[in-house]
Amino acid sequence: MRVTLQALLTAATICGAAVTFAASRPPDIAFHVTMIDPSYGETVAVTDINRDGKPDIVAGESWYEAPHWTKHPLRQIDYANGYIDNFSDQPMDVDGDGWTDIIQFSYFAHNIVWLKNPGKTGGPWKQTEIDNSGPTEFAFLVDLNNDSKANELLPEFDRPNVPAAWFELANGKWVKHVVAKMSYGHGIGAGDVNGDGRNDILIPKGWLEAPADIHAEGDWVFHPTDWGWKSIPPAGTPADQAKSAARPNGQFGYMHLIDINGDGRKDLLTGVAHDYGVAWYEQTADGKWVQHVIDSSWSQAHASQLVDMNGDGQPDFVTGKRYFAHNGGDPGERDPIGLYWYEWRKLPADKATPANGGVEWTRHIVDYGGRMGGGVQTVAVDIDGDGDLDLVSAGKSGLFLAENLTKSPKATPSRH
Repeated sequence: MRVTLQALLTAATICGAAVTFAASRPPDIAFHVTMIDPSYGETVAVTDINRDGKPDIVAGESWYEAPHWTKHPLRQIDYANGYIDNFSDQPMDVDGDGWTDIIQFSYFAHNIVWLKNPGKTGGPWKQTEIDNSGPTEFAFLVDLNNDSKANELLPEFDRPNVPAAWFELANGKWVKHVVAKMSYGHGIGAGDVNGDGRNDILIPKGWLEAPADIHAEGDWVFHPTDWGWKSIPPAGTPADQAKSAARPNGQFGYMHLIDINGDGRKDLLTGVAHDYGVAWYEQTADGKWVQHVIDSSWSQAHASQLVDMNGDGQPDFVTGKRYFAHNGGDPGERDPIGLYWYEWRKLPADKATPANGGVEWTRHIVDYGGRMGGGVQTVAVDIDGDGDLDLVSAGKSGLFLAENLTKSPKATPSRH
């Protein structure tokens, strides 16, 4: 595993925080990190493009054929203001022809489009617009119509004046469902907050309650919540702290809902996308939310996933630094790049405190001090078919694969 001396020193300096680095901590997973392509990108997707049974990679203007990551042209993407204007890719067979298409979300072009997989014939991927309401920085597929299939699009419109909405594919056409008159800013997620069996929508300022009739017209009930990430202690240099003070409140990345402390209520787990901090927010019996900082030693936790990295049956939190997210404008943008996974365990009653929420966290390093970070999306997938989860990410520093060596240690761990 690539771990520099600086990584160890960083770990030592924050051992008094919520993250533990004791000798008794669970073992790390060894990873072999490979740069697939140094080309610039913002996001990544993994899916079987050519129907050969192997997961391929989509990033930037290309797709990469497994297992040797042969590069194929996919599309042309505009470059704007220091970004490649493609901030989320979601794989889905939109037209039902058996070939996986790609749904593309753009920020500066203010649109969502889907690109038709040409299949065996090859050739260009035809582009069809789904929506042009406003800038989208990230998005995902989720089950909002309660059919147990994650086939609905939930974009994060990055302008408060753009109505919050989700999109459903019905009878071959995309239907837009507006749920609020504004989008409430940076951050998006979904989950059943109130236990009624329906997935609600999480936003930086609270949550939108899904109605019994998901297709009913009108706004969803808004439950305002001050998540309060500004209380995460400022970190970095004095210049970084000044940037933190100037940041607008509520700039989350992906927002996940899961019962962290085992009390039967769903809690919020997220990172701060353009500042320092990863935290969970405990939902109390009276419906309030209490912040617990997990790690405040690094910034720009934009992408994240909940997946079981070590096979213990409990989800872990995978996240990492998005390199140069705002081209030098965010706190800590020039700090070392890293990709991590966090696991948690419930503490015994005599170790539980209001500060820790009865939970202990352990940070594991996938890569640190190299060039692999989290980007806007990080995908956890068994890409080599050996039975464990590998990690794929893309960003301004390139396209990377972190091969998990747990089940198939055929490669040596990466080292500096």
